[in-house]
Amino acid sequence: ARLLTGRSLSLVLSGGGARGFTQIGIVRALREAGLEIDCVGGTSIGAIIGAGVALEWSDQEMFDNYRYSFVSARPLGDYTLPLVALTRGKRVSRLLREQFGARDITDLPLPYFCCSSNLSSGQLETHRHGPLWFWLRASCAIPGVIPPVCHHGEVYVDGAVINNLPTDVMHALQPGAMAAVDIGADDSLRTRIEEYATPPFWKLVFDFRRGLRPGIFDILIRSGMVNAELASAERRRLVSLLLEPPVRDIGLLDWKAYERAVESGYQYAVRVIGTQRDSLHEQLPLRV
Repeated sequence: ARLLTGRSLSLVLSGGGARGFTQIGIVRALREAGLEIDCVGGTSIGAIIGAGVALEWSDQEMFDNYRYSFVSARPLGDYTLPLVALTRGKRVSRLLREQFGARDITDLPLPYFCCSSNLSSGQLETHRHGPLWFWLRASCAIPGVIPPVCHHGEVYVDGAVINNLPTDVMHALQPGAMAAVDIGADDSLRTRIEEYATPPFWKLVFDFRRGLRPGIFDILIRSGMVNAELASAERRRLVSLLLEPPVRDIGLLDWKAYERAVESGYQYAVRVIGTQRDSLHEQLPLRV
């Protein structure tokens, strides 16, 4: 009924590596506030977490399933000779298949889409049907870190390369109110060194131990997202509730910060929803 009358609430989740774990806590806070989520979309880590929302996993199921996949199972642990990427991508694919099985996107209880970047056409691809695990694998294929997905002659990588906050895609697909989580809004890559060439190995190790320089994973992930954020201001204006959790103290690949990230997202969302509850009641379909 909410979908038909335009009183639905859509949720869009952005990419951001391990910082995306904050979105698990945010989803919990939205549910506790009585906000009924009717459709979901996202890119990269946001697409993976959004799939759990579309499957109507409970808060505990989401917390346990993603902790296993991203912390215990070490999805980026299968390093290889970096001719295509730093990892083989086999472990990521296996974990996605374990979590989501053979489901088609059209079989999910809630309407759902995920985005990938088609390097062959230079266009954003929106996936609304097909094997869920397969298109999630494309959506999270960070260039240089995880191998691209090659399918029917075309090459697909992380959706964040072109659009890290696909609120425009959701706006075109679904009328009604929209909530969005923008991880990239508080994202930055900083360093405390001055150099133009790689120093000797001993100095690299010393700098890394002191946290003075970004690593290759951080550089590749950030490089893949920065262009997409140029249009984020316009995309943020499309939403009724914009959530921008503080994530600067969480590394892009800091999987061990999982519990801290989830709790940080939850506490942040509780504060924001609490301060905006009256205005949200007028804009969004709240369950009283």
